[in-house]
Parts: sequence; structure tokens; C-alpha cells
Amino acid sequence: MVDNDQTPIREDDMDPMEEACFTIIASVGTAKSNYIQAIDLAKEGRFDEARKMIEEGNQIYLEGHNVHMGLLQEDAATIGSIKISLLLVHSEDQLMQAETFRVLASDFIDLYERLSRIA
Repeated sequence: MVDNDQTPIREDDMDPMEEACFTIIASVGTAKSNYIQAIDLAKEGRFDEARKMIEEGNQIYLEGHNVHMGLLQEDAATIGSIKISLLLVHSEDQLMQAETFRVLASDFIDLYERLSRIA
């Protein structure tokens, strides 16, 4: 990562909010990848593996969700002390996308499994 003058930013130079945002983005992004992979596995008829991928994604998603919940609790306790940044908005967007993919992936697995019984 670099700042505006193209100087690399070291991880220890990040403030706690930036670190929280990057933790959310990294964990829910990985979870979303698991959910997409689960759909691909279900498409191939590998339903047990697909469900396992969902469970792994859920564990990873929970890491980001917990960090986000901590930010919400902090903000509630200090009545609006959290500064809203584009990075925070992006991390929340990624969180919501992963949640949507989780729901859709579970539904796709069920659908592919039903279709496999008919065929």
C-alpha cells in the first residue's frame, strides 16, 4: 500500500480504524470466495464439499463480522465517535456482499441438489 506521495505505508503505520477496515475486507473477501467456490462445487454435484466450503466461509466471515460489531459497539458507547471514511464504507460494502453471497450460495446448493435428484 502507498500513500498520496507514493511512499509505502507500513502496517504498523496504520491507525486502529484502518487496521479494522482491512481486517474486515480481508476476512469477508476470503469468505465470499469460499461461497463462490461452494456454488462451483455444487454445480459439479459435490454437495458435501460445497456445504463444507460454506461452513469454512462462515468461520472466516465471522472474523470480519466481529470486528465490525466491535466498531458498532464502540460507536454506540461513545455516541458517534467513529469517523466515517471511504475505507470504512468499502469494508461495510464488502461485508454486505459476502452476506448476500452466503445466502445465495446456500440456495444454489439446495437447488443444484434438487435438480440432481430429478435428472
